[in-house]
Amino acid sequence: MNTAQPAFTWKTAGVWMLTVILAAFFLLAGGLKLRGAPSQVDSFAHWGYAAWFLYVIGTIETVGAIGLLMPRLACFAALLLGGTMLGASLTHLVHNEMKAVPVPLVILGLLAVVGYARRDPIVALYERWLDS
Repeated sequence: MNTAQPAFTWKTAGVWMLTVILAAFFLLAGGLKLRGAPSQVDSFAHWGYAAWFLYVIGTIETVGAIGLLMPRLACFAALLLGGTMLGASLTHLVHNEMKAVPVPLVILGLLAVVGYARRDPIVALYERWLDS
């Protein structure tokens, strides 16, 4: 019986396409923040965040985007970026920006799909922890 995985599956292709789209989005968003784009600086000031926080979020988004492209790190990156998107949603809610709330929530859902598809490293870590 041959148990080898096929070289190509639509599921794998779909996960990769979604991953690349999300990585591109976060590279762009993180790059804008790290560059100190005026629109980003103004937004963070409007929300009452310190100027340094813009660079923290930009770094998280950039590092997370790179992590998404590495299958062994993708689940961890999706968790990190998911937390960031949850924070973005809450920021918009607190500031009564209801039209902006769905965008980070949709991205959070897409990150959940990628994280679930790439969950094997976290499952292995959990199993090792249970065995110890």
